[in-house]
Formats: sequence, C-alpha cells, structure tokens
Amino acid sequence: MKAAAQHFPGFHYSASELLKYITVAKDFTLMLSSGEFIKFTPINDSLFEDWLIANKVQNIRKEEGWITE
Repeated sequence: MKAAAQHFPGFHYSASELLKYITVAKDFTLMLSSGEFIKFTPINDSLFEDWLIANKVQNIRKEEGWITE
C-alpha cells in the first residue's frame, strides 16, 4: 500500500501537524497539534478531504456524540 503524501499542494502544514478537521461547504477548519485552529479553502475540496482521510486526520463530525442536522 502506498503511503499518503505528508504535504498537500498549496497547504502550508504537513499532515503530521493536524489533529482534527471540520468542513462546511468548501471551507475547512483544522486543529493543529499545537492547539491552534486554522482555516483553509482548497481549490479542490474533494481531493483535500481525501488527503486528510488518507493521513488519518479525524473528522470532527464523525466523533461520538456529534449531532448533524
């Protein structure tokens, strides 16, 4: 199995710096391992989310107790 790339084109952080994310439309809010929150709007949101998933960055919406309505 091919390992996921640590960097996404145009994104200034490596996957190893990311803990969690949430997305609304095409805008991503990401929690860094430092506890800081950043926002990022990728050109291709599907590819960016695939990259996050491949790097096992946790989607906050999938956490137990999260309510989506």
